[in-house]
Amino acid sequence: MNYLQYPVLFESSESDFTTQGIGVLTDCLSVEVTNEFNELPELKLDYLATGDIANELIKDRIIMADVGEGYLKQLFRIDSVKKSIDNKIEVTASHILNDLSYNTLKQNINASAVTPVAAFNLLKNQLEQPEPKLKMISSITGTTNISWDMTKIDNAKKALGGADGSLLQQFKGEYLFDNYTVHYERTIGNKTGKVIEYGKDLVQANQEENIEETYSAIKPFTKVGSGDDERIVYLPERIIKTNRNFEKLRVLTKDFSQDKLETVDQLRSRTNKYITDNKVGIPKVSLTFEIADVKDDLGFVDELKMGDEVTVFFANLDIDTTARVIKTVWDGLLHRYKTVSIGDKPTTTSDYQTEQNEHIDTVDKSTQENSKDVAEVKEDLESTAAEAQRRIDAVKQDVVDTQSDMTKVMNNGGNNKIEWSPNLMNATQMKIHTSYGYWLLDDAGAGFHKNDGTVMNGLSADGRIYADSITGNTLTGTTINGGTVNGGIIDGAKFIAGSIETKSHAQFLNSSGQVSTSIASYGISTPALTVDGNIDRVINANIQYLHVSGNISGNASGLYLQGPVYVDGRKI
Repeated sequence: MNYLQYPVLFESSESDFTTQGIGVLTDCLSVEVTNEFNELPELKLDYLATGDIANELIKDRIIMADVGEGYLKQLFRIDSVKKSIDNKIEVTASHILNDLSYNTLKQNINASAVTPVAAFNLLKNQLEQPEPKLKMISSITGTTNISWDMTKIDNAKKALGGADGSLLQQFKGEYLFDNYTVHYERTIGNKTGKVIEYGKDLVQANQEENIEETYSAIKPFTKVGSGDDERIVYLPERIIKTNRNFEKLRVLTKDFSQDKLETVDQLRSRTNKYITDNKVGIPKVSLTFEIADVKDDLGFVDELKMGDEVTVFFANLDIDTTARVIKTVWDGLLHRYKTVSIGDKPTTTSDYQTEQNEHIDTVDKSTQENSKDVAEVKEDLESTAAEAQRRIDAVKQDVVDTQSDMTKVMNNGGNNKIEWSPNLMNATQMKIHTSYGYWLLDDAGAGFHKNDGTVMNGLSADGRIYADSITGNTLTGTTINGGTVNGGIIDGAKFIAGSIETKSHAQFLNSSGQVSTSIASYGISTPALTVDGNIDRVINANIQYLHVSGNISGNASGLYLQGPVYVDGRKI
């Protein structure tokens, strides 16, 4: 391999990189190039402060250096030059394509049915600062629609990845950056067929086994029909387990409605395929090792390139799985890798989660499980509705009164002392003393404290809010945890009673997560009913009112009423 013996320095505006430019950096003390999956490489270089061309190391100039095996003579623009106390100059530089981070669009770009190359060419033609050397090579033939708003794509690099609607998001491909040429493919790297046995082939390694998002079972469902006829199809066995055992069962609920499945057999087959395709049950493997720790018979590691696939065998976990090269650190003086990281395709700022890592919020409709042949119930709720409205009106009035009262208090002002610490010119903290306590504001947060230091209300820098009492018109959130909820109306169409929301349908769950009581338009469905007193209930349009003055008991033979029964006011 024709490696560069030393990096080479060029002028910031240089276009011919076949020469030795300003000079060869022979006095380098160290050269490291870090390359991560779908990201631009970065260069760190330490140079002798008394070196021949030390004074030529200036911000924005270009350094040519190797990145790794088969990834040679890449251009880096100097970001910073810093002299250290130990007689060396520390230089950091970004890949030349990072220039796109400082380039903007002349106008919005909108196009239909474009390939990655066509979209890239539209981007290139709309750059405020022309880059004629830019080009993209891609074998992806699929098309998409693009809509790049110049106010949101505020730098051209975001069109490649890191913004909504970017090429990375649209095509889910993989990048390799070769100076001014962008390679964009479905998959980069090769399947090497090489095997690394953890604990045997490596003397030392940092191995992380992440089971945080690894599941041992799938609970699949699919929606069939539409509108009022929509129903949910589950498997009779409810879940399908993987062949991996965890101390505690970890179940992923998966909606396969988009696959248009109609039968239980289709749902079961699709679930098994999903488990296989997504390696459900196999922990994500992250393995980083120093090349110095690789045994001699693993010399192929020096030949690995970004995206290459190897097999990793963990004897102690009984796991034999594949992993890809996702990060490398190249030693530009020794011309070999310093460290290699292998694992699953990582999620970066410009990437998107794979399907298994998506947390899926599902609407678990179980009306077909709880549905009963119940006639429509007509019940007089006028008094209940009036009471509910009275409570709602009282809460609204309390909000208005509280707002009015607080406005008066806050507009009164006062003669309280304001304290700046350590002093006004260099203040890092402000404290306002009052007769009730004191306001405190600093970089840790803000809030009102009692005189003993206890927080009555506050906002901390890590995003938490505390208050002894909160009054307002609307409280919106994903989950509300509390003790007692006082109010007027719980609307199943707007309020999640228990944890599941459906149209005009509230469900209360027990501690096991199973539906204990379901309230729908037809009435109440529950597997158990306890009544301490009377049961007043409408039966149908003919019998308007039923009153049982006693107990209701039952067994397998039927239902028994103990005590007088009145129908429409008449004792029967």
